[in-house]
Amino acid sequence: MKINIAEQLLPEVYNRHGKDCYLDPIRQKLIYITPEETVRQRMISYLVNELKVPKGAILVEEHLSHYNVPSKKRADIVVHGKKDETQYPVLIVECKAPDVFLDEKAHQQVFDYCNLINADYAIVCNGSILYCYKYIEDTDSYEELNSVPDYAEMLEGKYDVITKESIPERMPYERMESYLKEVFAEYPDDYYGETISKSTPFNIAKAAFNFEEALFDIRHKLPKKDFGIFELIEDYGIRILSYGNAGGGYFGGPYRSFLIEYKGNIEFISFAFSTYARTEKTGIVKTCLNIAHDDEKETHHALQLSFDDNIQVIGDKVTIYHSGRIAIGNKGSGKIDELRQFVAERYPKIIDGKRFNLGSLKNDYQWNIDQPDVTEVIVNLISYALIRDEYRDYIKQQ
Repeated sequence: MKINIAEQLLPEVYNRHGKDCYLDPIRQKLIYITPEETVRQRMISYLVNELKVPKGAILVEEHLSHYNVPSKKRADIVVHGKKDETQYPVLIVECKAPDVFLDEKAHQQVFDYCNLINADYAIVCNGSILYCYKYIEDTDSYEELNSVPDYAEMLEGKYDVITKESIPERMPYERMESYLKEVFAEYPDDYYGETISKSTPFNIAKAAFNFEEALFDIRHKLPKKDFGIFELIEDYGIRILSYGNAGGGYFGGPYRSFLIEYKGNIEFISFAFSTYARTEKTGIVKTCLNIAHDDEKETHHALQLSFDDNIQVIGDKVTIYHSGRIAIGNKGSGKIDELRQFVAERYPKIIDGKRFNLGSLKNDYQWNIDQPDVTEVIVNLISYALIRDEYRDYIKQQ
């Protein structure tokens, strides 16, 4: 089928360490540009704009093992439908570079993937030629189609359309205190919560909850501007991510992400809360604000700020401090005095004696990230996290 997708729009291109990257709208991360990746990105655009596939129905470079298949293979693109709140694969797309001939092997590859996870439709494409197939149960074979059905046609009444989830309403400030108390009271004795710990002092837990609610309210955006240490390119909203920290911990879930320019490179900084317990101190579970940094070399938590240890609440005034403690992988711990010197040279406004003062907020109203005082705290946290990673790089090079 002579369908040329070369005119389909490509995503934004950004530079990272001298290399061009696409900002993939499905994986929501920077992907280095290759001929095959260009075909993949044009195909995503074709699916969304021409076939009316919702972005939420698409997965890219999806592991077949996620469908309970004993395989290490990955499909380029999988499109899903929904039935009874469960997603099912409907279409698999195999993308090849423009100079790759679409031979029988390429077709058989996508047929094999479809058979493994029970997808009825298959597409093979190299950018200028596209083949579309449908599985015919009577002949147990894939029949080439003369045209590509749109998303609704592929579902055939067998599955429902996957729709974009609505933004949940915010908890009114007046309800926060009673809501938290009700939630904590319902927890079993040995369960402390996933993002805010019931063992965190309540006035600090309430501040953490207000901050978390602000982070996940995507109706409010951090303003695009140059903040000195970094420039905000885009408030990217919510991404589902997983990260490690320097101590070997693992954290996963929704993060509020910001696309920034830092030292001439485009990178992501992301925020999320989690509960955190140290293995050597059983029964002590704290509330932590995790600030993650995606750069070319690794993705990790640049700052894991324990609210229990670093938040001061006096009346309604909440001040966020940090001691400066810093782990540097197999190098152990960094020197706080050295880090303080790094910060003093680059962002002296947060130096407060032996601590770092990341800002204060009045916890007597609902916080939003576009409010100037909340924005300032977030900017301070991002700037501090970036400088911490700069210090880590300095120590690793010693």
